[in-house]
Amino acid sequence: MPKKIDHEKRKVEIMSAALEVYAQEGRNANLSMIAARCGLSRTTVYQYFKDEAQLYRYAVKYTTDLAFSQYTSEKWEAIKDPVEKLSRITEDIMNRADTYVEQVRNFLKMIDRIDGLADIVNRRTAKLNLYFSRLVRQAVQEGRMKKCSPHEVADKLEIVLETYLFQMVYFPQNKAKIRAIATDIIRVNLI
Repeated sequence: MPKKIDHEKRKVEIMSAALEVYAQEGRNANLSMIAARCGLSRTTVYQYFKDEAQLYRYAVKYTTDLAFSQYTSEKWEAIKDPVEKLSRITEDIMNRADTYVEQVRNFLKMIDRIDGLADIVNRRTAKLNLYFSRLVRQAVQEGRMKKCSPHEVADKLEIVLETYLFQMVYFPQNKAKIRAIATDIIRVNLI
């Protein structure tokens, strides 16, 4: 009897292997190495991803979807104060980044290697920006924050989070400063 294959699970396994191979091999990584890491043939990997670019695009989509779905889960929806939620999500993103420093480092390297990956990241993080804007707007309406541009505050937080990722990888001694800036962006608008 043929073995049933969970195709989505297989794609995640290939993606995880690709990130590991890239971590070890850097720019020398290729689909043959990724296939070997998964214990699959290169042909099988091609059934899931036509090339490395598609694989890494999938990785961006997969990881951002995972993060965004978490921030709309019951755990986070239970936090009713929009300022507290904004602060805790910002902190959580930085804490998660700290947990996955090597993966973030490798991802930053891949952005230059894969055409269009930076654009995809930009589009995916736009979702987070909209969520932040909604939380700021809610905080203003509830009288928790001064009247301000929700989009401007969200843009600043997004830029600080992107800066945190870069600083965490290349200048970890600056992490505390970036965390303080994120806190200040929220605090300066409080009533």
